[in-house]
Amino acid sequence: MRELVVEDGSQRQHRQRLKGLLDKTKGTVRIASAYVTDRDLLICIKNRKIRLLTSLLPMDIASGTTSLETLGALIESGVECRFLPERPRLHAKVYIFGGVYAVVTSANLTRSAFDSNIEVGVEVGGRDVQNLTEWFDKFWGKAHPLTVSQLANLGQQTAALRRDYVKLKKKTSAKLPLPNESLPSDVFLDELRDLLEHANQFFVCNTDRRQRARTPTGGYVREEEMYNRGYATAWESYKFPSHMEQVQPGDAIFMFAKGVGIIGIGRATATCETLKPDDPDGIGNFADPENFADPEWRVPVQWLAWRDEADAYHWKAPNFTFWNVSDGSYAELREGVRQHFLGD
Repeated sequence: MRELVVEDGSQRQHRQRLKGLLDKTKGTVRIASAYVTDRDLLICIKNRKIRLLTSLLPMDIASGTTSLETLGALIESGVECRFLPERPRLHAKVYIFGGVYAVVTSANLTRSAFDSNIEVGVEVGGRDVQNLTEWFDKFWGKAHPLTVSQLANLGQQTAALRRDYVKLKKKTSAKLPLPNESLPSDVFLDELRDLLEHANQFFVCNTDRRQRARTPTGGYVREEEMYNRGYATAWESYKFPSHMEQVQPGDAIFMFAKGVGIIGIGRATATCETLKPDDPDGIGNFADPENFADPEWRVPVQWLAWRDEADAYHWKAPNFTFWNVSDGSYAELREGVRQHFLGD
């Protein structure tokens, strides 16, 4: 049995197919992926062995094609991660489900691959799965175990390289955009322009950097979760909650990091939803399970741009959690964001 998994611009296929195979199989899940930025596929799987084989080249970490925060979250959720040495380089993308089904594909375990890239794969069964399992186990035995403490060290070791990459990318972006699977600003440039020029409403959401949990590499868990899971979110009782209730699909959402400025832009894909404090799907519950006791308000968002601190639109915001910036008094903000993110 062989069946194509093709992204042709209509309904996305890879995430749906892989999730379906997870649900209908038992036994060990084996995944080989050179890059990793998506955690949604695996993060909630319990009582099942999951092995993730990846690569950890310094430039992949610095450019964001692999996210140390995502790897840390997967390890803490129970996923066993290992990485291969630099040479020969792992470039395969293989998903094996319990020895019954497998998908060989161009799609890495990344949000871009699942949500926007043009990818092609094939689902196989029978003897092909056995051969792929033997191939995976051979390299798994040669790979090095990966821990959260190692991720923290890698974050420190690649910090300077990341800063240099951001500077180089900023200098060359007008002439030669560098490939980056985790930063969708290059992928969605036309959609970003259309959003900033034609959205009916504009809103700013605070990324809540002041709160509690940090990632293994010093990032901000709630902020990372909002980006990785596609939400603009608020928790504590805050001023103007009615503003979040005004959001409609197609509106523009600016993500504001306190002390930095606007780091992300996205398009709302649905209206506001509210979760109870104990909802297991809650971002706040995942980020800080021992101390979290607030309801969660959130708007589903497709992120079209997400920037490093050094490349953010620097702006000092009022002390609001979520607010409407559609009227004329915020015209300068909207135009500044447009020029900064589009390079106009």
